Amino acid sequence: MDSIELINIIKKMLADNLTTSEREQLLDEKPMINFQSQQWKKAPKAHIQDNVVSQNILNKIMVKCRSEKQPILKNRKYYHIGYSIAATVALFIVGFWIVNNVSSSYINISAPVDDKLAITLPDSSEVWLNAASQIRYHKSFLNNREIFLEKGEAFFKVKKAHRTPFRVYFHESHIEVTGTEFNIKSENIESEITLFTGSIIFQAEEGGKELPMKPAEHIVYNAHTKSIVCTNIDINEYDWRSNKYRFTDKPLQEFIEFINRSYHVNIIIKEEKLKKLKFNGTIHKNEPLTDIIEKICISLDLNEKQENNNIILF
Repeated sequence: MDSIELINIIKKMLADNLTTSEREQLLDEKPMINFQSQQWKKAPKAHIQDNVVSQNILNKIMVKCRSEKQPILKNRKYYHIGYSIAATVALFIVGFWIVNNVSSSYINISAPVDDKLAITLPDSSEVWLNAASQIRYHKSFLNNREIFLEKGEAFFKVKKAHRTPFRVYFHESHIEVTGTEFNIKSENIESEITLFTGSIIFQAEEGGKELPMKPAEHIVYNAHTKSIVCTNIDINEYDWRSNKYRFTDKPLQEFIEFINRSYHVNIIIKEEKLKKLKFNGTIHKNEPLTDIIEKICISLDLNEKQENNNIILF
């Protein structure tokens, strides 16, 4: 029985449309094992480290599939059909992952367009990708710790490694890291870098001036004008991984400016003394504006009213 015939029989089994003779063919496990081995040999091995024997991986997959608990069938002689099908499906899944995530010498990872994605790199460093963001890295990452942020936003928690620096490339710029936590947002010609812990070195372009960064520093770099703006921020205010903004003793005027930018509204504080009040609290990304205004009024004992297209706090 060749591979094409076996695949057709598997499809008919999944559709519950097998003949008696076809069921008997599936009872012979040897063709199934041969088919699994052929599929594995055809699959690219770019994601497998050089010191790992691919045959060992195949053996573990097949043993694992056969050790999985199977549902009780009415006819016990068909037990191992389920085992063989499970092993074959496992190989199809592995092959699908390889084809869709390994391109030449690089592994490409993309977050869904409507959700975030957390991954662990081969060196145990961690990366969180915001929605629709994409990175790639070399298959021999342990010897070449370079990440390319193709688009979007990523938060990095880098594991220290002696003699092997960790670099992130975006646009024409890159960052060199030892062990730290930082965030990069790269869109069109503008990039934003925020350092949470440790230290990093920002270099706008190859051969350009190196700019060391300290925790709580935020850089905005324009690749077109080559301008670099560095400011200090409260790193506890926003972590997009949890979709929460946390504010501690935030001057009300600054908080309102943030809300105006985020929600494209115009909230006005009438009295100067009220602008100096401190806001403490947590708001969620995309939280209704009415809920936020209610939090402000309750926590600071204020009132609000509508005047034309403005919201007045008093």
